[in-house]
Amino acid sequence: MSQIDLYRIVMGDQVWTLTSADEDQEYNDELYAAVAMGRTGYESKNEMAKANVEVRLPLSHVLAINLLTSFNDQIMTLTVYTNRDGSIQVSWKGRLSSLKPGDNDLTLVFESVFTSLRRPGLRARYQKSCRHALYGRGCRLDPEDFAEAATVDDIVGSTITVPEAASQIDGYYLGGMLRAADGVLSYIINHVGDQITVQRVSYSLTAQFDLEGAGTAVTIYPGCDHTRATCNGKFSNGDNYGGFDWIPRKNPMGGSSIV
Repeated sequence: MSQIDLYRIVMGDQVWTLTSADEDQEYNDELYAAVAMGRTGYESKNEMAKANVEVRLPLSHVLAINLLTSFNDQIMTLTVYTNRDGSIQVSWKGRLSSLKPGDNDLTLVFESVFTSLRRPGLRARYQKSCRHALYGRGCRLDPEDFAEAATVDDIVGSTITVPEAASQIDGYYLGGMLRAADGVLSYIINHVGDQITVQRVSYSLTAQFDLEGAGTAVTIYPGCDHTRATCNGKFSNGDNYGGFDWIPRKNPMGGSSIV
């Protein structure tokens, strides 16, 4: 029985279609380029999970170069299609968890998509400040309603000069996001004047700025300190506020602190 593996790798809006066959393959109107690559085997398990799969790529391949020179800010997924005598089916699906560079190749370690089913669900926390992530499911705010077009004039370390940020009071964007042109987000940890400091400058923004220089287009989103006053005054979102302001500071039964 002949068998051919087709690998569809997706990261953001980028798609790589590869095959370990001797010649290019076509499937679903996509061309799978023949590459000297391989993978480890995988097996079904009783708990609806499958073992990790390791895919080996030549170091010279564009995908390997991309992974070794970037921070991998976006989730990368892998779908393996297996062609057995003309019958093509999905045989494995998962996402990238780690990389293992070698002398001649790069090993991509993917974890099965089924591993997410083993994660415990999060319970709501009983706390004074809002428990919801800004723009998240509980918060219910649409980030695009607060998106502001901006430009980057300079990048020094993790501090980015954004002239448009100076139009707001200091701290307005603290806890918010800065989005590069390709959609990669950076978390804002400080804002003073036109200076925005992010947790980490994304590789895509650095590459974009190196290419375009001052005036590089980005999008910035205001942040939240998770207080009721900010939720109401800044976002008019009090109906979805997730905090409990009136929790007593001391246990009324024993007198011990509970906050």
